[in-house]
Amino acid sequence: MNIPSDRSWIHRLPWRRKGRDETKAAQIKFRPELQIITENGWANLSLALVNQSSFTVWIEHANLALAGLDARFQASNPTGHFKQQILQNVGAKETLNVSLANAVYDAAGRPQGPYTCLLLVNVRYRVFDEWSDVRAATCRIAMTAINVTDLNGARWYDKKMKTVTF
Repeated sequence: MNIPSDRSWIHRLPWRRKGRDETKAAQIKFRPELQIITENGWANLSLALVNQSSFTVWIEHANLALAGLDARFQASNPTGHFKQQILQNVGAKETLNVSLANAVYDAAGRPQGPYTCLLLVNVRYRVFDEWSDVRAATCRIAMTAINVTDLNGARWYDKKMKTVTF
């Protein structure tokens, strides 16, 4: 007769099943989404960090990259990228919103009129002492200074950008 040891339950955990990803972090349901949040007549570009798992996720930073920038009358040279420090936990079943409007405006060179670009966002996070990266869907944005005027998905561009590293 086989008597199970005290640790036999470990093999039944979801991340230990065969045919599944080997890491615990792969079991986390976490995704970043770009959104427009309207407050007091201003449309703000926001990064929603959605944690649908049962575990807390530590967010380190978000790397932003601008591609295909169409802007005139910039106050400074556009860098085309920006690293937004977040350094916050997102609890289980919670969402954290982070404003990206100023970061995009600075990376675009502080244009003095309307501008458009593709925005690529990569988020670095930690869960179960494992670091992971997740990319938000690429979006085409139109802005005037820090006010967002349009936000559209650009999935066709994601296929071309598979080789871009942050």
